[in-house]
Amino acid sequence: MRLTIRPGIVIHRKIAWLLLFLVFSLALASWLIYVSKKNIDRTTYSIDQTYEINGRLQQILNSVSESYRYLPEVNGEAPMKGRGYGALLREDAVKLRENSTKLRGLHEKMVKDLDSLRGFTRNNHDQQENIALLRNYILLSAQHQRAGLNDTIKSLVYGMMQEEKSLLANRKVLNNKASEWTVQALVFGRLAGSLFVVIILFQLNKDITRRKAIQEQLVIAIREAQDAKQMQEQFLANMSHEIRTPMNGIKGMTELLLDTPLSGKQQELAGTIKSCANNLLVIINDILDFSKIQAGKLNIEKIDFSLKEVVGSASAIFEHRLKKKGLLLNIDIAADVPDRLTGDPHRLNQVLINLLGNAIKFTQQGRIDIRVELKERSTEGPVFLSFTVADTGIGIAADSLPYIFDSFSQAGQDISRRYGGTGLGLTICKQLLHLQGGDIQATSEVGTGSVFNFSLPYGYSEQQDQLAPTISLIQDYSNLLTGKHFLVAEDNEINQKLIDYVLKKAGGTVELVSNGAEAIRFLENGKIFDLIIMDLQMPEMDGYAATQYIRNDLHMQTPIIAMTATAMKGEHSQCLESGMDEYMTKPFEFAELYKRIGSLLNSA
Repeated sequence: MRLTIRPGIVIHRKIAWLLLFLVFSLALASWLIYVSKKNIDRTTYSIDQTYEINGRLQQILNSVSESYRYLPEVNGEAPMKGRGYGALLREDAVKLRENSTKLRGLHEKMVKDLDSLRGFTRNNHDQQENIALLRNYILLSAQHQRAGLNDTIKSLVYGMMQEEKSLLANRKVLNNKASEWTVQALVFGRLAGSLFVVIILFQLNKDITRRKAIQEQLVIAIREAQDAKQMQEQFLANMSHEIRTPMNGIKGMTELLLDTPLSGKQQELAGTIKSCANNLLVIINDILDFSKIQAGKLNIEKIDFSLKEVVGSASAIFEHRLKKKGLLLNIDIAADVPDRLTGDPHRLNQVLINLLGNAIKFTQQGRIDIRVELKERSTEGPVFLSFTVADTGIGIAADSLPYIFDSFSQAGQDISRRYGGTGLGLTICKQLLHLQGGDIQATSEVGTGSVFNFSLPYGYSEQQDQLAPTISLIQDYSNLLTGKHFLVAEDNEINQKLIDYVLKKAGGTVELVSNGAEAIRFLENGKIFDLIIMDLQMPEMDGYAATQYIRNDLHMQTPIIAMTATAMKGEHSQCLESGMDEYMTKPFEFAELYKRIGSLLNSA
């Protein structure tokens, strides 16, 4: 596997190298300056020493030159030898003594100068020998006071001065070379450092340019992904609307047909249509819900509901199938489980319907149990409930059990052929539970049955049990809406007929319009309605705009039920924000519609 370094790491590494090189180059330059300064100081010191030596030699030379004035032979006198000067004249004797004293002073000064030269020339062996020789001649000159000795001393001093001048020239050359080397080293170091910095900056510029290009590509990719996501959302919304709308007509009209006088054969055929429509609706809902979950567009509500009502509603759907297969259904809700909860009853109902439908599908004889137990409960915090759906069906093989919650996965290859289904039901259940903070597990044995257990947290208040009104299920809807006048805004002709039949069946009177603008014109003309049913997607003016106009401009508080075939995430809250009172999705159950209408009319 090839590992690639991220651009950010490469840039950071190059910047680190650049900083390290700058630190190194500064340290190297400092070291070069220090070494050069030491060399220059050393050669400068040597040059200063040479000047000092030449100065001392010049002083000795001056002393030698001065001594000539006091030598007897220079003044035409015989040299002094002990007390031989007694024959001279007295005035000459005084002069000789003075000259002799001055000569001794000059010789002593020359000896001191020579002694100081020893320290300056301690590293020069030749000069040390010359100093020793010169010292001997000076001492001899001090004893014998001869001009010839002074000439020899002068010759030696000139020789020493000449050697020092030669050394001075060499040391100046060395000093110049040290200075030139320092300058060259600094220039080379600067050039090398500048070249390195230019290379690094060039590479950084390439990396930054490449990174900008990648960022631009990422921006384009993100924009394309957002466009694709928006297209996916639009596609899901359109598919949901376009599929659910005709399904609402098929399902609703079939139920209306079954309520009319039919022969036995007609009753059987209509029942088959209803059964097929229900099965098709389950498949459509599974596919659309799975797509919405994958797109992150599935809405989870938090509303008050009755647990017994949800469980009872889910089991009532399968009453006919249970009787047909001769299966017993046992529902056991523990006494300590609160009935009034806050959460999403529709998603709980969807999970129960999926699990209960599977249990009935794969069970040929025996029983099915639904148990609800309290796992954890606090006064102000959430209530954790445990739901169990157990059956005595065919069971699931141990090697298939880990995969039953995977997408499009079923317990065996022949399951789909024998029992049908999309293989999405359990996947949707698990994902719905995860979205609500719950989870699900399954245990099973082939030939014995299966047990599905899931847990969910719900909001709860101790006062809800005391304050919640008792909701009685209405069994006879024939006179429920007598004397009530309804305005229905729906652009689909079949759904218009369906809602018209359903409302009139319960005794209501109905005014049908095709869009929100027509609904507003009816209201502006002074017509009074007890309740409005508003489709969301309509031409000219949709349900949102119409509701906002009714609330904000007409200042009417007539109850409004939103009815949509889209059922996308955020739609429910958007309906409530626009001023609607209830929200229903197509296809709808007649009993559910009657119940919502009754609740709104009673509270108005």
